[in-house]
Amino acid sequence: MPGNTLLHGLILLCSIHTLVLAEKPDDGCGHYVLGQESGVLSSENYPGTYPNNSWCEWRIRVPIGHTIVLKFGDLNMEKKDCESDYLKVLKGSYGAEIVSWEYCGGLMPKPAPIHTDSSELTVRFRSSQHISGRGFLLSYSTENHKELLTCLDRGSHFPVSKYRKYCPAGCAAVTGDVSGDISLGYRHTSVLCKSAVHAGVIMDQFGGPITVEERRGLSHYPAVRANGIQSKDGSLSETLFTFVTNGKYFCFMVQW
Repeated sequence: MPGNTLLHGLILLCSIHTLVLAEKPDDGCGHYVLGQESGVLSSENYPGTYPNNSWCEWRIRVPIGHTIVLKFGDLNMEKKDCESDYLKVLKGSYGAEIVSWEYCGGLMPKPAPIHTDSSELTVRFRSSQHISGRGFLLSYSTENHKELLTCLDRGSHFPVSKYRKYCPAGCAAVTGDVSGDISLGYRHTSVLCKSAVHAGVIMDQFGGPITVEERRGLSHYPAVRANGIQSKDGSLSETLFTFVTNGKYFCFMVQW
């Protein structure tokens, strides 16, 4: 699947079924990056409507001795029944899983982070015929990475002068605007983890910790392409954020 990454030691199983014929094995799954310490998963077409009759299964394994934390950026499915339409988190070895968490559609508050006691999880998504629903976007990490972010978290979500968070691998390809650059700062409405990749303070295939500092905003934010991400022109804002890096960058490639 173009644009998706499957790192060593992790298994992805995806399938989609229709009443007429079977499609190719990965048709039902959206963007994913599965890393040994963190990653992201999403339903196909996110944030658009997910397909009818899809069945996707992601297998997450982290190093033994660690456990997995899941955090939803978005979750929106049309309510049906728990046999035909659901998102499940199962723990245990493959073939002997038990349901740890389940959602069968309908309105619900944004779920709190799910702290599991397992180093091995299966995330299973299934849908029947439906009209609406964005599906889901979630991030995961090992339990030792505190303050896990989702790919949708913005600078404006954290109204404090300085804070430290953890970005999962895989946010660069997820929807979300970035305005500004590393030299001037990023408009406060920019998504944090994609901005961190744009700035070169983390590598998208690994994710990593970020330290963010809020400052007075600018009258204009330039559009700059860097590290494969195009930032957009941004208008006047009262605040912006920068990354505290101690002068260290993984990579900063500007393209004009």
